[in-house]
Amino acid sequence: MNVWKSARTTTIAGLAGLLMVGLTACYGADGGAPAQEEPAIDLAAEEAAVRQVNVTWLERFRAGDAEGVAALFVEDGWTIGQEGLREGRAAILANMAEEYAANPDATADWGAKQVWVAASGDLAVERGWWQYDPDGEGEAAGDEGEYVTILVKVGDQWMVLADAGASTMPAEEAEEEE
Repeated sequence: MNVWKSARTTTIAGLAGLLMVGLTACYGADGGAPAQEEPAIDLAAEEAAVRQVNVTWLERFRAGDAEGVAALFVEDGWTIGQEGLREGRAAILANMAEEYAANPDATADWGAKQVWVAASGDLAVERGWWQYDPDGEGEAAGDEGEYVTILVKVGDQWMVLADAGASTMPAEEAEEEE
């Protein structure tokens, strides 16, 4: 008897057996649908949930709720804009508190133009527009621009991972208004 041929046959038979067990576990004994089917992800519902985070953020911002705004971010989330980078929920909270103290009459508005949700249902990207005036109807010039926000699903809750915004006002207007 050839020991090499026997060992190779045993190894192939063992691998084939493991493959059969694995396929049976994945697809069921009858070869039909997987034994443990993943629930279908309702991408339209996830998009609506992402859009609701945007609405909640705007409501909290307008209410001067720095803690509420910061709570929408994951612990290591970040935001970047004309004022620079703020990394981590604590830095975002501090920045929001400073913003509200320095500009108590500020007005803001924003909205999503597009929302993309990954097929996995746990990652989303939102693109939108914003307007901001640091003193409402006062003398200071307002600004407007666009933003991109990346959200991740943590458990059953959408949270902001990253937010980046940039002014879309022409440079000449921005210089004149300063």
